[in-house]
Amino acid sequence: MIKGILALFRTGIIFDPFVLFGIVMGFITALSPNQETMEILYKQNSFYLLILLLAFLYNYFVKKVFKDDGYTPDYARMAFNIVLSVVKFIISCALSIVFVLMLFSF
Repeated sequence: MIKGILALFRTGIIFDPFVLFGIVMGFITALSPNQETMEILYKQNSFYLLILLLAFLYNYFVKKVFKDDGYTPDYARMAFNIVLSVVKFIISCALSIVFVLMLFSF
C-alpha cells in the first residue's frame, strides 16, 4: 500500500488539480456525518455539470493545447483533456471514499 501511495507522488498524478479536488471531496464525503445529503449531492446532474464547467475553464484558460503552428488551439485534444479531467475527478473521489471506508472499517 505504501508503494502505491509513493507511486502517486513519483508520477506527479497527485498534483493534478482535479485529482486533488477529487481526493479532498472524497475525504469530505466519507467523513461527513450526514450521508443522506452527500448521496443527494452525487445524484444531482448539476454537480457533474459544475465539474464539467470547471474542467472546461481550467483546460481552456490554464492548460490550453495548441496545434503544431503554435497559434491555433487544438480543440479536439482540449475536449479530450476536459473529459479526462472529469473522469480523473470521479475516479479519485470514488477511490478516496473507498480508502477512508477501508481505514475505518476495522
